[in-house]
Amino acid sequence: MTDSSNNEEKAFDTGSIVAALGGPRGLLESTIPGVVFATVFAFTNPNYTIALACALGVAVLILIVALVQKRSVQQTISGFIGVALTAGIVLLTGRARDFFLVGLYRNAFWLAAHAITGLVRWPLIALFLGPFTGEGVQWRKDPARLRAYQWCGLVWIAVFAIRLGVQLPLFRKDEVVALGLVGIVLGLPLFLAACGATYLILRRVPITLRSSADETDDPHAPPITPG
Repeated sequence: MTDSSNNEEKAFDTGSIVAALGGPRGLLESTIPGVVFATVFAFTNPNYTIALACALGVAVLILIVALVQKRSVQQTISGFIGVALTAGIVLLTGRARDFFLVGLYRNAFWLAAHAITGLVRWPLIALFLGPFTGEGVQWRKDPARLRAYQWCGLVWIAVFAIRLGVQLPLFRKDEVVALGLVGIVLGLPLFLAACGATYLILRRVPITLRSSADETDDPHAPPITPG
């Protein structure tokens, strides 16, 4: 293994995985409007309009802060659109619990995506992390690395299965306040735990780096370096 690959392995840690998957700030920001909605609704039940206004106000505030700080707002804008969409659904259906409907569908989508890609031996988590590790999709040529990524996929399947397993019964029982509060535990803490588990699995198997022979037979071609 070359010195550059050693440097790649040293740079790849739990923090790298967290950053590759969007970072904690984005997840936290996406959780706050739901917590605000549930908290305000606890005091205004059955009137949900005030809770909706507060949740939308917080989403707008988060977006303004991101713009003022001049940081990437792509994820923040997505979060704002999600809150606006859920608010629209609640206004259409008249059911406060539907504020969390989009989140349920999102968790179901990611669970299915990780399961299907794992079954076809193209684990979604590997596609997310490959550019950050410098290996691209070279892990496909390494059975041990592929198995490691498949185990990581099971970790993320478990994350979304846990969320659905807890949230669906609460949704069916119209437990709006509980839905908002469990989002705190099932959000950032569970995400960070899964990132840690992913790192522990991957660190046991060396990163699969491409060699120049994999890329070209031309001896005059420039060398391929990871990163």
